[in-house]
Amino acid sequence: MRLLILLVCMLSMTKVYAQNDYDYIAPEGKILNYRTLVWDDFQGKEDKEFSDKLAERNLQALAYVCPAIYVYPDSAELLANGRVKAYFRVKCAFQSRAFFRESTKQDRTKSVYVLTHEQDHYDIALNYANILQATLSSRDYDANKYEQEIIKIYHEILQRHDKVQETYDGEVNPEGRDDLEKQHLWDMRIKKCLENGTEEYYSSPESAVQNVKVYGAQVKRIPGEPALQFVVRARPLYTEFPQEMTPKIRETSEWTQEPAIIAFYTQRYIAEEDESTQKDSYRTLAYMFVPKGNNIYKRILIDTFCNAGQPVKIAATFFANADSDQVKELVIVATSNQKDKQASGTLYMNRVYDNVTRLLPGRLTKLADVSAKIDGGFDGVKDGKAVKAKYKNEKEITDALKKLGYN
Repeated sequence: MRLLILLVCMLSMTKVYAQNDYDYIAPEGKILNYRTLVWDDFQGKEDKEFSDKLAERNLQALAYVCPAIYVYPDSAELLANGRVKAYFRVKCAFQSRAFFRESTKQDRTKSVYVLTHEQDHYDIALNYANILQATLSSRDYDANKYEQEIIKIYHEILQRHDKVQETYDGEVNPEGRDDLEKQHLWDMRIKKCLENGTEEYYSSPESAVQNVKVYGAQVKRIPGEPALQFVVRARPLYTEFPQEMTPKIRETSEWTQEPAIIAFYTQRYIAEEDESTQKDSYRTLAYMFVPKGNNIYKRILIDTFCNAGQPVKIAATFFANADSDQVKELVIVATSNQKDKQASGTLYMNRVYDNVTRLLPGRLTKLADVSAKIDGGFDGVKDGKAVKAKYKNEKEITDALKKLGYN
């Protein structure tokens, strides 16, 4: 469920000028396009009037999200032809009025389902904020009526935005578990639109959007978009980008002339331990975005990391020679803490991946043999005995590879 606030912050421009300090976001709003939503973002209380209206339709809001689209001028100039070229900054802010019912959060299965639904609402708003940014900044305006032209474009785009949000809520009801197939279709539609900066797929059949589920999908980067915002916006379907993954983003030209981007995501799932017990489980997914030109990237799966249903920590990513060719391979060091009756310490998972070629794969090839030879192992106490991992960092691993003959 969504409650939408649409705000346009425009200054009356009686002359062409530069405006650099008008960067207003309401105190209750925050920018979240650097990560995905978590339940702690929902700080509001249930709106009684809103809930009463839902009750009349025999519905109950399990949660609702409250995005706000802010538009404000950055600068403007008078062109030689007498028209005005204006530059804008458009932001999609998450408002603290968003709320959830505690029972929703406590129900593990429902919690995943509802949070996905609310993330989709936010992503629709974020996508239209990007579309609005691109549309407003891609043209010039009549010097005598630019305000009217800007406002007209603004309202036309937000009318389309409203229609998509309403259609989505009309077709998918997170209060009813019989809508899982419809939810999945909309998840793919929204993902396809968001990662390509378009609105053309919001009514598409599954056949037109199902490729978002496969490895090697192509995604579009907005010109000038920071790597962080790009990897969050173009994240794989049903993955989360927690804030702690931000320092793990790496831009590298090791294999490509234009920098590729390495990013890590968390994926949550519910594991059925028996008929009556469910367990929250997580895994870490590593991806590489490889540029193909014209701001198009191929989203390639590197690997999946998991230890007993828990996500791992990424300790290091680097390149080193690990086969017979002259191109360095990608090495990822992942760790997982363990503390139980059998062991207490840290597990080191060291893996090596072959370089990409001109024919970009959908998934990188793991060099299993060399990965096994430089695997870190366990470091700590296991079965009452102290054990030590062999290779725990870049220097130890590169030294080991050199001993294996890879220089």
